[in-house]
Amino acid sequence: MVQQICNLEDADLCKWILASIAVVYRPITLKELASLVEVLDDMGDDLESIREIVSLCGSFLTIRGCTIYFLHQSAKDFLFAKASDEIFPSGREEAHYVIFSRSLQVMSRTLRRDMYSLHALGYPIKRVEYPDPDPLAASRYLCVYWVDHLCDWNPNSSASYRDNLQDRGTVDSFIRKKYLYWLEALSLCKSMKEQMHPH
Repeated sequence: MVQQICNLEDADLCKWILASIAVVYRPITLKELASLVEVLDDMGDDLESIREIVSLCGSFLTIRGCTIYFLHQSAKDFLFAKASDEIFPSGREEAHYVIFSRSLQVMSRTLRRDMYSLHALGYPIKRVEYPDPDPLAASRYLCVYWVDHLCDWNPNSSASYRDNLQDRGTVDSFIRKKYLYWLEALSLCKSMKEQMHPH
């Protein structure tokens, strides 16, 4: 199954999609995948093209609605047990690092004050309706789970990446510039509790 993917013209992209879907903490949507995988970023609104690319991984993945799932838990288990060298050539920690790093890039670019144009402080979250188009649709997963990917990355695996955690590094810069907007996004995603009280 993996060999078929390795023989594709888009093999590297398919392997990165499989690696990403294998390490995310919940099934992600096609829009979220587009923001997660830099190569797909320009296709964010072309869901049919993204669907076609994901279908190349059809022996492992399926799409229901606009959400990507493993066909079965055994497909995910196979990737970790039998195809880890092909899917995670630099290790699973590297996949977590790339998702964490990409999350900060996307959120730094997209998060802003009053994303849903509520124009009112303290607006009841239960009354918030998702606008169409939803400015958080592509970054919802990233907003909620970037810290988890940071925690599952091993900063000792590469000295060059450790700068992300230093003063004036990417995390410090993100927190200084976007912290309040990130909290607003978490609230709009109805995920504030999960991030403030991780399990």
